[in-house]
Amino acid sequence: MKEAKMMLRITSAFKQVLVIIVKHRPFLALVCTISAMISGFLAPLAIWVNSQIIDLGLEVASHKLSFKNYIPYLILFGISLLMPQIITTIKTTYLEPATELIFSTSLKKDLIRQLEKMSYEHFENEQSLEIMDKTFNCLEESATHLFPNYFFRMIATTISLLGILFLFFDIRWWLPLTLLLPFFLDSYFSTKDQFDIYQEMDAYWQREQRYTILGKMLRTRKSVTENQLLQASNYLVSTYKSRLEKRNKEFEHYYFMNLTRHFLRQNIMRFSQLINVLILLFIYYRGDIAIGVLLALIMAIFSSLWEDLYSLKNIVKSLGVHVKTFDYYQAYLQLSQDEYGMIDQIPRTCSVVFDDVCFTYPGTTKQILKHVSFKIEAGEKVALVGQNAEGKSTTIKLLLGLFKPDSGQITIDGQPLSAYTQAVREGLFGTVFQEISKYDISVNDNIGLGDVSQIGNRELILEAAKKANLEKIIDKLPEKGATLLSREFTGGVDLSGGQWQRLAIARAFMGEKPLLILDEPTSQMDPVVESQIYSDFLAMSEEKTVLLVTHRLGATKITDRIIVFSGGSIIEAGTHDELVDKNGLYAEMFQSQQQWYDVKEGA
Repeated sequence: MKEAKMMLRITSAFKQVLVIIVKHRPFLALVCTISAMISGFLAPLAIWVNSQIIDLGLEVASHKLSFKNYIPYLILFGISLLMPQIITTIKTTYLEPATELIFSTSLKKDLIRQLEKMSYEHFENEQSLEIMDKTFNCLEESATHLFPNYFFRMIATTISLLGILFLFFDIRWWLPLTLLLPFFLDSYFSTKDQFDIYQEMDAYWQREQRYTILGKMLRTRKSVTENQLLQASNYLVSTYKSRLEKRNKEFEHYYFMNLTRHFLRQNIMRFSQLINVLILLFIYYRGDIAIGVLLALIMAIFSSLWEDLYSLKNIVKSLGVHVKTFDYYQAYLQLSQDEYGMIDQIPRTCSVVFDDVCFTYPGTTKQILKHVSFKIEAGEKVALVGQNAEGKSTTIKLLLGLFKPDSGQITIDGQPLSAYTQAVREGLFGTVFQEISKYDISVNDNIGLGDVSQIGNRELILEAAKKANLEKIIDKLPEKGATLLSREFTGGVDLSGGQWQRLAIARAFMGEKPLLILDEPTSQMDPVVESQIYSDFLAMSEEKTVLLVTHRLGATKITDRIIVFSGGSIIEAGTHDELVDKNGLYAEMFQSQQQWYDVKEGA
């Protein structure tokens, strides 16, 4: 039963690879099949030719055969030597590069296309992250192993083995059995051990992530600079080495624990070779085969036959890791996707309603939002405030559709969020987060990412930059808006934290997005500059609906209304003056910051 399931998985993996090849370049599959078949026929042909060269050569030497009649065998001998080189050249210079090109484009496109539709919740789920990580890192390599490598070798090896075994069968019917039985025994044990290793490797993914992530961080420019300033490099490098050494020791322990078993099983085929050579010598001693056949078959046992069996065994052993990769690929394709509706028009103004919304992050038990209800009118400017981890940012994630509520409903302009198409959902929100996505592209393109359909519209990009008070900063750059924002490239520059946040705000103003969301976007600015940016932002927002999430409450005074979160619920709502008069949590938070703001403003 287990073996049958494995065969189905192997068949499925090969089928997926071949579908991609045939879809994009069917001629490639044809060339690979024909080349593999020719390669397979060459091995038994070479054995037969070698036996004839030896036996007939002796007859030529004893003048029993004319050299003229010997010439055709010499030609066949030359062909049997030359053709494998030609086949190898076709495989390495055409089949492999062409296949790699197909997989590097087709598979990556499919993965990214799937990624675009995937539910955001998977990016915060460790099991889903493991599936994505192994799929992206291993799929292309596994696909190129299956085709043309394993596909070619399986066809060539099967034909070659059938031909060679027929030559042995022609001498004694039972000779193929003495060759194959040890091979099957060896293959069974090797495959079993190999799959055990793959299971161990899967179990170590979390451990590998511990040192892999730290290693990547240590190589970044920002990390190197910070570690030098903090003099933390030695400590972090030592931590990385200890994690890596611990992982390696666990692998070594598993291997050496089974070393004796591996040694005995891996030498089954070598003992088989010696036994079969002795059998052939006995048959020759009895006068049943000629010296040419004896030598050709002995050479086959140690060369072509051994190579074919060893190649087939290695394919069977290695298939496990590649089939496992395609299992992850299938799991990746089955990760849930966002659901979209049919409404394909972006409303010009947006009201927002949360109706008795509850939410718990997947894989956890703590309820983050508890029966949250509020309404934001179209064009209203509302601030969401509260202590850390009280549900503010989670509310934004639900509004953006990154997660689905466990219960309750979220509506935009009177319609459920899920009723809008993907294009409309993407065009509804202009977002600015505390963590800014920084891309190694030009200033103009960085801004244009706010509305990719308008990324070439320089007038719209300039207008968005002006709304974010970014135009003076751009004018001072070496190439103005064409300046590359990365010090990793010659001529590129980097922006300060505050400048990057202004650029993020400019992105939010790209296009006619009716609902703007700011989640701690000015955390790296001082309160005076922060207040100015918020004032400018709200003035430029005109009739748009604005949600502002902030811990620094000086900016909330210019919003129409404030919603206060605590313990995953709304405990207060009203204008700044109303909440101060209530003398509740908001008043307490504001008063604790008031003296700090006064000092900053007087500086």
